[in-house]
Amino acid sequence: MGVERVGPYRFIQGESQRVTTDSLLLADFVLPLMEGESVVDLGTGAGIIPVVLAWKTCAGRIVGVEVDGAAAETARKNVEGNALSGRITVLEGDYRGLFKKFPEGSFSVVVSNPPYMRAGSGRVSPKGARAGARSEVHGGLRDLVAVSRHLAGRTGRVCYVFPVRRLAEMLSELDCAGLKARRLKFVHTGPGREAKLFLIEAGTTGSLRVEEPAVL
Repeated sequence: MGVERVGPYRFIQGESQRVTTDSLLLADFVLPLMEGESVVDLGTGAGIIPVVLAWKTCAGRIVGVEVDGAAAETARKNVEGNALSGRITVLEGDYRGLFKKFPEGSFSVVVSNPPYMRAGSGRVSPKGARAGARSEVHGGLRDLVAVSRHLAGRTGRVCYVFPVRRLAEMLSELDCAGLKARRLKFVHTGPGREAKLFLIEAGTTGSLRVEEPAVL
């Protein structure tokens, strides 16, 4: 268990739920958020995205959902330890159960840094928490997009970070759920290197705009 500074906050992180560049990029991609907006982070891990959004925005309600019990407990400690309980709530559970918990359109923004490895492909870690963080053992991309569409409703927006190798799959699943890609930003790990990740925003209306890439 390690500790990092996140703006004005102290952030506890576990071995399989660490502060990553991917999550920090996604949190910035979501901006701006207006006062009174509500956000749900699907697969929040130790709560880095909710904490960053609480620091950088005036969002009124931020909910983090995490299926791994240990990670959810760490997220709660991060929320309580930084006096953010009035703004951030951590729910432990499978995000596929949120259809029943929240009515359609309950959030203005749905955000997720999901596992990148498709179920049944690649080597899956024998450690349950690490496997769940890296591989789709708790639901695939179609499940994620479907529940995101429900939570965002007709007027909300959905934002993800995902590997470029699965871009076509992402666009297909968004289309199947009645969502249109509105913003797309590629992430390069260095000048002249191919993009490995992309950031995407989708909603029920709009046309695609490709933004200037990020170079790390």
